[in-house]
Amino acid sequence: MKKRQIMFIMMALALIILACLWKGIMIHDGFTDSKEMVATKLKYVNLVLYSENREYDEMKEITQKYYNKFENVKTIYYKFDDKINEAYKMEGNMLKIKGKETYVPGILEKTVKAMEYVENDEYDYLVRSNISTIVDFKLLDEELEKKPIEYGGGLINNLQRLDENAGIKDETHFGLNYVSGTAIIMSKSILKEMIKQKDKMDYKIVDDVSIGVLMHFLKKSPVIVKEGSFLIVSDTNGDAEKIIKMISEKPYIFYRNRNNDRKTDVKQMRIVIDHLMKQK
Repeated sequence: MKKRQIMFIMMALALIILACLWKGIMIHDGFTDSKEMVATKLKYVNLVLYSENREYDEMKEITQKYYNKFENVKTIYYKFDDKINEAYKMEGNMLKIKGKETYVPGILEKTVKAMEYVENDEYDYLVRSNISTIVDFKLLDEELEKKPIEYGGGLINNLQRLDENAGIKDETHFGLNYVSGTAIIMSKSILKEMIKQKDKMDYKIVDDVSIGVLMHFLKKSPVIVKEGSFLIVSDTNGDAEKIIKMISEKPYIFYRNRNNDRKTDVKQMRIVIDHLMKQK
């Protein structure tokens, strides 16, 4: 056999081995081939609240692989960056917004700016989630196809307590029903109206409450997408068996990962997404 033929066979074998190894890595991570797209009937912009943090970086890496599976979902992670010169700078799926990170008013300010950035994109709904909440867009799409909404989410809170850090220093807004900031869903029309009325927002209080106050002013009551579709995944200590049991009870749309340790959140998010990726 000629030398050239031998070299060609060896190269072919090497490519086959590399392909098998890569497939093994993808399966180990809980992700299948990226060509296996999941189509939704409606179109979404998924704005994911983010800030610089080692664990948040890992959460971004985990969730973006999952969100990339959805054909009609445009996912953008957004954060403040006081080092950029321009008002906005898009790097991959990360939207950098000129500004400095703070809890109040920072989260609300950068959220409104991110919404303004995508306002005229092509979508039916905007979802404002956060870095540790996982959204199953296939199930969300099924529900919104059956029951369209203007302003809603997976969890609705009723304001009943003071919170100095969140700017809730008196009882002015007590009794307000508002969508939890873990996953706020708005139709395109109500988003445009919110941006139009943004000067009426109270930037001295936390983002989800402030948005809720404006929606109350606009006479838009919050709507639960589906009762029982929101799961808080907590107190797991990263125990895989416990997590699987918790998330397998029934299909959920929203998975809020919140433990006392963000490293535990990262671990359980990998397990949750691995579970979701196996669902057909």
